Amino acid sequence: MFVNILFSSFGCPVFILNSVLAHFCVQKEDACRKCGLSDNLVSCTTCTYAFHRKCLVPCLNITSDKWSCPECVSPLTEMEKILDCETKVASEETSSSESGSNKKPVKQYLIKWKGLSHIHCTWVSEDEYFEAAKIHPRLKTRLNNFNRQFESTDKSDDDYVPIRPEWTTVDRVLASRKNSSGEREYYVKWKELSYDECTWESESDISVFQPQIERYNEILSRRKKSTDKSKNADRAMRHAEQTPEFLTGGTLHPYQLEGLNFLRYSWSINKRVILGDEMGLGKTIQSIAFLASVSEDKFGPHLVVAPLSTLRNWEREFATWAPQMNVIMYFGSGSSRDIIKKYEFYYSKDNPKKLKKNKSSSSNDEKKESRIKFDVLLTSYEMINMDSAVLKTIEWECMIVDEGHRLKNKDSKLFGLLKDYHTQHRVLLTGTPVQNNLDELFMLMHFLEGETFGSISDLQEEFKDINQDKQVEKLHGMLKPHLLRSMNTFDRLFLLAIWLLISIK
Repeated sequence: MFVNILFSSFGCPVFILNSVLAHFCVQKEDACRKCGLSDNLVSCTTCTYAFHRKCLVPCLNITSDKWSCPECVSPLTEMEKILDCETKVASEETSSSESGSNKKPVKQYLIKWKGLSHIHCTWVSEDEYFEAAKIHPRLKTRLNNFNRQFESTDKSDDDYVPIRPEWTTVDRVLASRKNSSGEREYYVKWKELSYDECTWESESDISVFQPQIERYNEILSRRKKSTDKSKNADRAMRHAEQTPEFLTGGTLHPYQLEGLNFLRYSWSINKRVILGDEMGLGKTIQSIAFLASVSEDKFGPHLVVAPLSTLRNWEREFATWAPQMNVIMYFGSGSSRDIIKKYEFYYSKDNPKKLKKNKSSSSNDEKKESRIKFDVLLTSYEMINMDSAVLKTIEWECMIVDEGHRLKNKDSKLFGLLKDYHTQHRVLLTGTPVQNNLDELFMLMHFLEGETFGSISDLQEEFKDINQDKQVEKLHGMLKPHLLRSMNTFDRLFLLAIWLLISIK
């Protein structure tokens, strides 16, 4: 038949006819292609096959009306990486009809799927992988790369595991939602994995991690309006004669109790200080005890700046001594930090438990400060340099700088950035006394109390003859309220200023 095509668009009659017939005549299968059972099936829009969601590899959450089955589109195109390789005998279904002598070993690969956590990793046979590679040659290249790396790996090493147990352990729950079938899902951060590897998980898949789910719900229930911090009574000194009940990590040593009381008292009178205990005497624990004490009175949030290598230790100590505090570690890639800012920084504006909105627009617009979600933010010097534009907008109650002697150089970028942060209180931790250099000590004091120790040149001129007793006494009087040091050798408290001045004399 000759067709006179007069229009720019033309549809093949055979194709159109087949499409119409397929739409009206093709009967979809009423049993799962994998297990043979019916009910709750999802049908492929490309062919007649049907499957259960749980029978798919990987198990898929199908939200679109258009979906192609594994026979039409290989799931291996959604492979993130190959984790392991094993040779096993044929599965029970395959081998049950065969004699034991005829069982064949089957080579399998452990696959980590894109967008899915390690709890959803599955084994794929070599035959299935090669079939997919015929259509997607890139899979063959990835397999070759894996084989080269796998052959060079020492599998006899006790530390060798394709999936570490921590990677399948819920660390934190960040958010929740209901999926299309009405089941509750949680956005999960996994232990020892970064935030950019968070995944949405169904409640049934992480049901064994109920404490983490309860912790998430408990943090949500804390939401409250910002506390009125103007009342002097709220900052009253609370002297601790023994380890406070809100500390769960053990019993504080007497010098640690003294350090806690010193920090609490200094905060109550708005006096910024240096805690200069020698290494090994628990400056971290004293600091955590102090922040927990302040948080008990509903003051926050707090910022702890420390070397990147010590952040994990800070996190562990917080979990040991003050597990009730919501502590966030802020570091990692840009995508990880974006997730932290989105889910960990602030409560959502849309609070389901919120009372009816006031007609006044000013009362409806919640300030971010009233929606701060965390109690303590742990971060590194590098993050201060990279993300100050974000962090400096927060009004911090307390800032603690570990290894504070790094701020002794006024020309350092860290000094300039942290000095401009909005902080009600500041504490420097150092186990490295500044010896024979008053200029460096003045710089630390200038960081803490810019008004009292304002002009470095004026201080240098005033104390240029430090060998005179009057000068020593005057400097001692200025420094005494700001400095505290505990010595290993005597197990009692000394003033860092006295130690420094004796060294100079």
